[in-house]
Amino acid sequence: MLWELILLILSVTLLCCYSIGQELLNNYRDNRRALAMGRELDQLPGKTIWEAEKVFGPPTEIVEGTSGRHLYIWKALNLPTIPKGNGLLVVTLTVGPDGSVAETHWQQRG
Repeated sequence: MLWELILLILSVTLLCCYSIGQELLNNYRDNRRALAMGRELDQLPGKTIWEAEKVFGPPTEIVEGTSGRHLYIWKALNLPTIPKGNGLLVVTLTVGPDGSVAETHWQQRG
């Protein structure tokens, strides 16, 4: 009876430690991804869209606006400079009529 109680307590303790470790690892990955995305996107405003395409590859989707601006969207990026994280990574760039990047945005979904 005593061994069963010790084994139960040990099992529950190990399960809790595993869950906490997984959560810490996920937070660490997400923070690394956020820092890397911040570095990549901070360099793009004012540059041309082809320079962004050199970094991210061809966009998943391009939406044309009414004022001549375009929205370039990349989903599920798999780049060596961006660490893997949880969820879907979506990058959007707003490009002016002259082809220069006006605004940058990224988010993690899921």
